[in-house]
This record gives sequence, C-alpha cells and structure tokens, in this order.
Amino acid sequence: MPHELSLSLQAFPTVDKDKESLKYLISRINQQKGSFRNVTEQSLQEEIQAQEAGNSDTDNQDVVGTGEEVEDVKTKQEEVTKAREDIVKQIGQAYNESAQALDFVSLLLSKHAPAAAQTTLSSFLQQTLPLGSLGGEVIQALQVPELEKHNQEMVSIGWRMQSLNGTADSLLKSAARLEEEMGRETTYWNQVLAVKDEGWSLSRLPREKHTLGVRYGFAEAYADFRDRGLAALRRDADGNVSLDRGLRSSGDQTLRVRILQQGEPIASSTTGSEGISEDDSVTKEILRARNSIFDEELHHELHREARNLLNQGVRCSGGRVLIPYETDKQVEIDLVSLEDEDLEAPAGDSAIADAIALSLRVLLSQAHRQNLHRRSQIPPPLRENKPSRPTYALLKPVIEHLQHQFQVASLQDFLSGLHKSLSAASLPFSFNPPTPPHNFAALSTISDHPNGSVAETLLQSLTSPLHSTTTLHLPTSSTTAVIDIHTTLLPPHHSTTYTLTIRASSPSTTLAALPTSTHLTTLSAVTEHIIHILTLSILQHTVSMFPTWHAPSTIHGSTLSRTKEKSHLAEKASISLTGDGLSLKWWRGAGGDWRVVSWYAADGQGNDGGRGEKRRFDEVFKEEVD
Repeated sequence: MPHELSLSLQAFPTVDKDKESLKYLISRINQQKGSFRNVTEQSLQEEIQAQEAGNSDTDNQDVVGTGEEVEDVKTKQEEVTKAREDIVKQIGQAYNESAQALDFVSLLLSKHAPAAAQTTLSSFLQQTLPLGSLGGEVIQALQVPELEKHNQEMVSIGWRMQSLNGTADSLLKSAARLEEEMGRETTYWNQVLAVKDEGWSLSRLPREKHTLGVRYGFAEAYADFRDRGLAALRRDADGNVSLDRGLRSSGDQTLRVRILQQGEPIASSTTGSEGISEDDSVTKEILRARNSIFDEELHHELHREARNLLNQGVRCSGGRVLIPYETDKQVEIDLVSLEDEDLEAPAGDSAIADAIALSLRVLLSQAHRQNLHRRSQIPPPLRENKPSRPTYALLKPVIEHLQHQFQVASLQDFLSGLHKSLSAASLPFSFNPPTPPHNFAALSTISDHPNGSVAETLLQSLTSPLHSTTTLHLPTSSTTAVIDIHTTLLPPHHSTTYTLTIRASSPSTTLAALPTSTHLTTLSAVTEHIIHILTLSILQHTVSMFPTWHAPSTIHGSTLSRTKEKSHLAEKASISLTGDGLSLKWWRGAGGDWRVVSWYAADGQGNDGGRGEKRRFDEVFKEEVD
C-alpha cells in the first residue's frame, strides 16, 4: 500500500493524583534531602551540574549521608507535635477559665450597667439568665466590742489548743498502737523463724500470695493427702502463730491397734502423741498435724488393701480393720481422735500392738520412698489408659509375721510337751529351738559397705518370705529330723508350709524307709507326722535295747512282738505317743490281759489322775514286759 498508517495500541499512562499532591512531594523531599534547612539554592545547583556532568554518585552519597539526619528529624518532629498539642490544650483551658471569669463579672455588672455588660456577656449566658439576676452591694462592717473580740480570740485559741491536744493524743495512741503492733510482729516472726530452724519447709500459699504457709505433709503421698499437707501460718490477736489447716482438716487423729479376745480389748498400742510434749508451741502443733495426716493416709491405704485379703480372714467393719490372730483373738486397727475419752489403754501387754503400729508406719514410709524412686526414673511411654494407683503391701507383711509367729510358737509348744513326756520316760529326745526368721546380727556389717543401707536391708528382710528351722534329735542313735517352716502370702500357698527331712543313721532302719522329705501344709499334719516318726524311733530304740523283740515290718505299725521258746505263745507290746504323754501297753499271751503304763508331760493329766509312771521306760520294759 502506498500510504501506511502506524497506530499504537498501548494505553496512555495514567497519572496518580496522590503522587502529585503537595503532601506527597514534601514527604519525598524529606526522605531524599532531609530537612528543608539542608536544601539551599547552591546545593541544588551543584546537584544539577553533577547530573549534567554524568556524576551519578552524588545522590547516593547524599542519601547515605543524610540517613541519620532523617531519623533525627523524625524524632524531633514527633517531639514538636507533642509539645504543640500540650500548648494547644493549655491555651484552651486558659481561654475557658478566662471566659467564665468574664461572664461572672459581666453578669455582676449587668444590674447597674446592663448595656455595657451585654456587650461582653456570652450568648449562652444571655439566653439562660436574665440581666441583673446577680448583684452586689458595699456594706459597712459591724463594730465589734473589744471584749467580744477578746472572747473570740480566746475561743479561737481554745479550739486550736483542743485540736493540738487531740492531735497529740492521737499521735501518742498511734505510737502505742504501733509499738504493740511491732511487738506482735516480732513475736510472729520469731516463731516463724523457730519453725524454719526446726527444718520445716515454708512457702507462700497458692491462692493467698501474701500469706505464709508451712508444708508438713509428704510429697510422695496420695494426691488428696499431699494437697492437705500445707497449712497457713496466721497471726492471732497476741501475735502468736496460729496454724490454719483449712476446712478439710478433721483434727488430730492417730492410728490405734488393739488386741481383742472374744470382742473385748486386752491390749492397745500407745497413741502417737505420747512422744510429743504438751506445750502450745507451733512446732509441736505442726508435728501433731504431720503425724495426724500420716495416720489418716495409713488408715486409708489399709482399707484399700484389706479388700484384697478376704482369703486371709481380713474384714472391714465401718472404720475398723479386723485381722485374725491366733485362735481366739483379733487385731483391730482403727483411726481415733486424740481428744476422745476412749483412749485409755487396757492393762494387758501392748508389745504386740505397738510392734504392729510401728511396722505399719515404717512400711508406709517405705512405700513413699519407693514412689520417690519410681518418680525419679525415666517415665514409661504414654498410654491411652492411665495406669491405676498400686495398692501398698502394708497388711501382708504383718499377717505373715503374726501367722509365722503363731505357727512356730504352736509347734514349739507341741515339741516341748513331747520332750517332757519322753524325758519322764528317760528316752533320749531333744530339739533345737526354732531359728528366728531374721538375722538382725548380720545388719551390723552392712553399714561397713559403701553401698549398703541398714534401713533398706531391714525392710527387705521384713517384707520377704519368712523361714525358720528346728532340728529334732530322735531316740534312735544319730538320727535327726529337720523341720523347715516357710510363711508367705504369695501364690500358690498363701499360708505356712512345712518341709520335714529325715536324716537316718543307717539305711537298714525303719526310719530310712520313710520319704526323705515330706511337704505338709497344716500344723495338725506336721504333729501327726512327728508323732509317727517318734513312735518308729522309739520302736527302733527298744529293739536295739532288747534284741528278742521284733519291730513291725511296715512303717505304719506301732506294735512289737516276739515268740517264746517254751510256750510258743506270741507276746505283744504296743507304744502309743500323743502330745500329752507316752503309753506302753503289753499282752502276756493266752488267758492274759493287757497292761498299760503311762508317762505324762505334766502332773494332772491322764485317766489315772496324772500320777504317771516314775520308772524309766527301759526299766519298765525290762521288768514288766521282757
């Protein structure tokens, strides 16, 4: 085409009116050049010449050089703006006060010169109040006589003196009150320091930041009892420290252990306050509070454990825990107040009750120590179900010791009766007393070890299964029987078990035919087995002393026999042994009758009036039987 037309499709640039405003241009000048004081005609000309010469570094140097000045200018601008606002505020306040004063004077003059006053009176006041509503007159002062002036001066002086005296009295009363307050404060803080010197932990109360408190509880106790172990140290009217335990406190209580026989108490443990003096010092009150909350937690934990010991005969009745003891007795554990009048201890021996109460407290302290050790370990992984709080083993060790002590004492009484019966017959029989379940003499060597702890070892021995041993020396020469007594409440036995081991001198004897070890679970079975072993041993002893007699061929027989050479008639002799005595019975053949001779453990036993035979067993057997 001969004629070409070029068209631009780009839109015309739009002009931002805000950037052309004076406010925007002034802010740009302040950012680039700083204050207008720094912008002069000479500096602008130099800048234009530098740009024409191609020196573009001038702008950068100016910008860098004036950066700090810009900040100073901004700070000064803020200060000037603030000062301006203060000046304007004060000017407005002065204007308002002067306008009110002018209105007052104009209204006062409006009664005498209304035209002149109306020119200066504000329009609001003209519309609100009429002219002349406020006026003033000059009056002459009354002539006061000299006597009245003197009286007025005296009255004024009197009032001033009365005011001064009242002020002095108030100051003296305030000084006296302040002195009394200082004395009460001194008394309070001296007692607080005495509490701190005793080793108690002091801190602020969580909900009363301005109140001082003492922590007498146990950090490892159950949460309910741990939270109650903080009491406020408040000041009473005399300045003494008053221990405020809060509304949840139930007073001073103690754990009581009583031994009941047929429902009547025969022994009782001593109360926890007998070792504490009866003075009213706050340290003793804190100590009683500590003992009380400890026994409350102990009573709570005993009830929790008692629910799991029904198989041992433990029962809960109201606030009491009943434990079977021996055959006709019970151990009663309850929580009583120290203010009760029913705290008189029976006249019986309270050694067992005191030992049980002390053991329970020691075991709870050990449980607290185990909680601390468990809490100091690395925590286990988190689970969805929160683990339940474990039940402390407090009653189990006590029941184990009571049961073991009763079983050992019953066995020892039975063996003592056998020993008296056989000693009356001059038969060789003896036994070693049962060994104690704990070797406390070995604890003295533990403290020498750097890692040893007497308390830990003692508690471990008290809570471990109990074991005692007694050895029987049978009438048969060099033959012994060892009885091991084990008591534990752990499965599968949950009671006392016995292991009887026979150590025969010769394998050809009747006792050698018995099982080497016999496991028994009841005391009656043990006594029957011991009587059976002693009967066989007496038979063996008799055969060894009188060779013409023959022992039974089985281990269950108790009759000796022999055949005479002349008459060829069988003669028999039977031995009967019980816990009360020994009897020898023999038969002299056809046409004869049975004769019996007995030896008793004590006088007054047996059907013959308890007289018993005074001769020895071997002598009677030789003279009457052989």
